[in-house]
Amino acid sequence: MVFKNFRINVIFRVLLLVVSIGLLAWCVVHERYLRSVYLAAAVCIVVGEFIWYVDRFNRDMKVFMVSLMQKDFTTHFQSTGRGKRLDELYTILNAISEAFKKISTEKETQYRYLEMLVEHVRVSILSIDEEGKIHLANPSLKNMLQKSILPNLKALEVFGEHFVKTLREIRSGETRLEKLRVQNDVLQLSIHASEFKLQGRYYKLISMQDIRSELDAREVEAWQKLIRVLGHEIMNSVSPITSLSATLHGMVTANQPAFGDDHTSLYGSLDKGLEAIKIRSEGLYNFTQTYRKLTGIPKHAPRKTNLKDIVERVHLLLQTKLQEHNIVLQTSAVDLTIFADPEMMEHVLINLILNAVDALASTPGPRIEINTSRHPNGSTIIHILDNGEGMDELTLEKIFIPFYTTRKHGSGIGLAITKQILQLHQADIRVTSEPGKGTEFMIALNATPAT
Repeated sequence: MVFKNFRINVIFRVLLLVVSIGLLAWCVVHERYLRSVYLAAAVCIVVGEFIWYVDRFNRDMKVFMVSLMQKDFTTHFQSTGRGKRLDELYTILNAISEAFKKISTEKETQYRYLEMLVEHVRVSILSIDEEGKIHLANPSLKNMLQKSILPNLKALEVFGEHFVKTLREIRSGETRLEKLRVQNDVLQLSIHASEFKLQGRYYKLISMQDIRSELDAREVEAWQKLIRVLGHEIMNSVSPITSLSATLHGMVTANQPAFGDDHTSLYGSLDKGLEAIKIRSEGLYNFTQTYRKLTGIPKHAPRKTNLKDIVERVHLLLQTKLQEHNIVLQTSAVDLTIFADPEMMEHVLINLILNAVDALASTPGPRIEINTSRHPNGSTIIHILDNGEGMDELTLEKIFIPFYTTRKHGSGIGLAITKQILQLHQADIRVTSEPGKGTEFMIALNATPAT
């Protein structure tokens, strides 16, 4: 119809229907049956069109409601030319649709933002429900556990029942420490949990962080404080003893004739005793000075340097010693630029290679390998491998503890100093070993410069 106003359209259709029915009645009364058939058909058409027109608003409302249910906010209604009240009503429907569209867009934006945040955060995050189904496992967690698919907690039972039990039982606001072995690596995890309710279901959000570096730093700091205190007290006691014993020994030697022949044996015993005290005092003094090196590592001076050059210099420095022990050193170092103190990095490699030399003392066909590579995350990886006697788990846990050594004449500070140097460079060192299968040290230098 040409009329746009709803009331006019309704009035027009009612009048048309009344006229059609009137004409139909007149034709029937006057026995104009053929015309009556035509008019009856016309009346049916007018009635059907009238019902369709009046029901159009109901159809529009149905379309609107279905669109909201399906989260389709693109539906838009004509809001002019329908009459004042219908125009206002359709304007409100369009406004409601736009409001829902805006809310949906904001929620989608927030969801994408949180999703990107969870994916890029370095803390491992896990979300589980009451049945143990995993709803969220960010890439950091999958990389840490070296698992790409985690449907539920049963998939984590490969790491031990105690670990899964901890995840099930940890309460909201609680923090637990858990030691976890992932292949050949041992992680020291700090696990924290919080609970929330969403759509009538309870979920547990668990964060896990490997705190080995923090624990190692605290351990080194504690050892340094202890060594400073002990070193100070020992030096304060040993220095006067050394000085006094040297003075007394000199006095006895100078006055040897005064003892006479009858006291020769007494002089000899006194002379030897003072000499022993002097030698032992000097030995204790040197011993203390050696171990004070753990607290006196100089400040590093990092700069851009070629890792391959460092490896080649170390190889040249140790070539004679390696030949003396018939050890083959294989290097596959590539040209990689690192930001580090080259002298300190040389010291690290020398310490690790010398440890490998000792481990190869009774190994037929002794061999050491040094490999370097760039990890996809940008860090530089150095592998030092040997085919020596290897170590058991108990030894592995202690090798970086100051003064611990398995060698007869070892000092126990080489690996401790190595670890401190790498901590200065914000680098990480890991070791894997099995008795009879050799040992592998892995150093990871961060891509970002250490300051």
